[in-house]
Amino acid sequence: MMTSSITAGSPFLRMAALCWMVSSLTTLCLIFLPYFYAPIDGDPGRRFLDPVYMARVWVALVHPLIVLVGALGVAAVRLGAAPGWAAGGFVFFLLWAGVEAVQQGLTLVTLNWAWRAEYLHSADAAARDRLGGWITAFDGVSDGLFFVLLIAFVVANVFFAVAVWGGPPIQRLVAAGFALASALGVISALNSFGPGVLPDAVMAVLYPLVQPPARMLTGIWLWRHNPAGNQNRSTRANL
Repeated sequence: MMTSSITAGSPFLRMAALCWMVSSLTTLCLIFLPYFYAPIDGDPGRRFLDPVYMARVWVALVHPLIVLVGALGVAAVRLGAAPGWAAGGFVFFLLWAGVEAVQQGLTLVTLNWAWRAEYLHSADAAARDRLGGWITAFDGVSDGLFFVLLIAFVVANVFFAVAVWGGPPIQRLVAAGFALASALGVISALNSFGPGVLPDAVMAVLYPLVQPPARMLTGIWLWRHNPAGNQNRSTRANL
């Protein structure tokens, strides 16, 4: 069976578990690094000079790729018990990761390396006005991509919540973590593109309380379900 051949490869499953653990740290970086941004004083090009901001862009670029490897690990161990939900969840995680990677790639290369860098070094007032308009308009492109990745994120976490539900308590907690992540995604979508349901200050507290611990717990769960680390335990049938 597909699940047996995948779970037997303990190095991959351990790597997937580590990816979830690392993603809890990258999530914390994405949440808290903006609090340390340098002021730009109304200059749209100065953000490019902020090393904290640029570090966050790089973290945001690699973050979805790390989570994607972890998501493949979850799909692998649940494919036998819930094939449709596990496969569907991974497909939507793939869509989420792809769109977010594109969004951050455009942010790094187009917005910062090209437009902001040229804005800073240009002595032509007309060129600076044009580039300043492009930099401002980029928010609309980024928001459009954010809308798509939010939808994919919500659906992916719903599918994984159903796929993982059951088994020992830690597994049910992991499923609950996916369910809470999907709820946060819905709230974020409503706050960003709808009437808004929770103040930003509340969301600023909920995200670090839910997402990083849930991802760390998912990594621990995958690690414990690694056949190489559980040869004396009869858990493989529950995967």
